[in-house]
Amino acid sequence: MYKAIIFDLDNTLLDYTYSEAECMRRTVREHNLDLDNEASWNAFWPAYLGHNFKHWMDFVHKRGSHQTIEDVLIHSFRDTISLQDSAYEKLSATYWHHFCNTCYFEPGAEELLQQVQATHKLGIISNGLGLAQRKRLAAGQIYEKFHSIIVSDEAGVRKPGKEIFDLSLEELKLSNSEVLFVGDSLSDDYHGAQNAGIDFCFYNRRAVSVSDEIKPTYAIESLKDLISVIQS
Repeated sequence: MYKAIIFDLDNTLLDYTYSEAECMRRTVREHNLDLDNEASWNAFWPAYLGHNFKHWMDFVHKRGSHQTIEDVLIHSFRDTISLQDSAYEKLSATYWHHFCNTCYFEPGAEELLQQVQATHKLGIISNGLGLAQRKRLAAGQIYEKFHSIIVSDEAGVRKPGKEIFDLSLEELKLSNSEVLFVGDSLSDDYHGAQNAGIDFCFYNRRAVSVSDEIKPTYAIESLKDLISVIQS
């Protein structure tokens, strides 16, 4: 039925949540920050995530003065932990290096891609930074599996906008009725697919309750279940 499967990347094919935390744990250990015990970590990490989200939103929507991802990271660290000014840039550089050069897969993602690539074109549509997304795919040795990789900062458009999906369809040389989009986000992925007139498979990785108004074409809780979806 479908000629291509297009995936969201973070928390769909790659475990962004785990990667973010694990790379930060490596960073604070390497810089000898006193965050090894769980009480210290549990105080630091949620606070950092809150500040990071605020600065990331300012960066993405150009509401603040942040010009680069390095600005975002430096300000996130500065708002979370009190250190000498020179330490923030070093922390940010270490974290960003680890994040861009590691690849942690969602359960079953590698096996799924290996199976599906034999029968379908593969694509990615990601709201993110092209440098990081492409390096992480390369680190996981799956970059070459994809016929199209569209990342929002390179494309200048974001999900849930229809335009970013149109770019993917153009690269895949397919119509919206010939592809299935798989993602974990109802706000970006579900509504984006709706805007583009593309069938959507909701990867409900946390088995969350969904309101009756949300009607994805398919819903799965495990990536291995996608095989039965595309073969139906």
